[in-house]
Amino acid sequence: MRNSIKSPFVNNSLVTIKDNRWLEKQRIAGKIVAASLNKLEGYCKSMTFHSMATLNDVIERFIIKEGGYPTFKGYKKTGGPDFPAGVCISINKSLVHGIPGDTVLNHGDVVSFDLGVTYEGAIADSAITCIFGAPADPLHVTLIKSTEEALMHGINAIAVGKHLGCIGYAISKYAKKTGFGLVNNYGGHGLDWNLPHAPPFVANKSELTEGIRIQPGLSIAIEPMLTIGDPTTHTLDDGWTVATKGIGCHFEHSIFVHEDHVEIITDRNI
Repeated sequence: MRNSIKSPFVNNSLVTIKDNRWLEKQRIAGKIVAASLNKLEGYCKSMTFHSMATLNDVIERFIIKEGGYPTFKGYKKTGGPDFPAGVCISINKSLVHGIPGDTVLNHGDVVSFDLGVTYEGAIADSAITCIFGAPADPLHVTLIKSTEEALMHGINAIAVGKHLGCIGYAISKYAKKTGFGLVNNYGGHGLDWNLPHAPPFVANKSELTEGIRIQPGLSIAIEPMLTIGDPTTHTLDDGWTVATKGIGCHFEHSIFVHEDHVEIITDRNI
């Protein structure tokens, strides 16, 4: 989600706290998301040569067969074209929101898969980054590991009563140690009924005292993005693909806050 306002915490008063009805449905959506990403990661590991459009079609059919709907399909963007696919596929210097086309992966490509599933109105959203075949540079492996660890640092910082800024504080503090660039103008977001991008914006860099107080029932997606070199981004002519000057990496989980723990809705290891 793009941060288009000066302070990412201005609209946090609009956050809707979720109940067990949401949680039960979101868990189903999360399982479909996790299974979809595992399939996509499997294609990378097996070095199966499919065009990105073909991969998207396979995953869209799987999501629908499992009873969900690909959330991003037809997603409307203010002042721009609707997103034409169910999976965002971003390769190398394309960081997020890549449109799957006729491209076929080459050995060493760094590819991010980002997708959402809607199940009876509840939404889960997650992303992973993989390498197709053998890495072209050992630094790419470190980048991927560091970005996933940054995500877990953000999740592990959450506790009821803390400010939302604890997430971005933990992510940025860890990212600084890695030496990679941290993308700040995009970040995580709230999830709501049939609304994949809702308040609050979840910044990847913030202070501990910024934002709303975290409460049980908070449902958000956290998504750090790291880059090799300059983290400046720009949008390509297709109106969607966000690119960086160097190789980019993106990981995301949807989480639900309970009174005594944080549940990773899109956990791929369950």
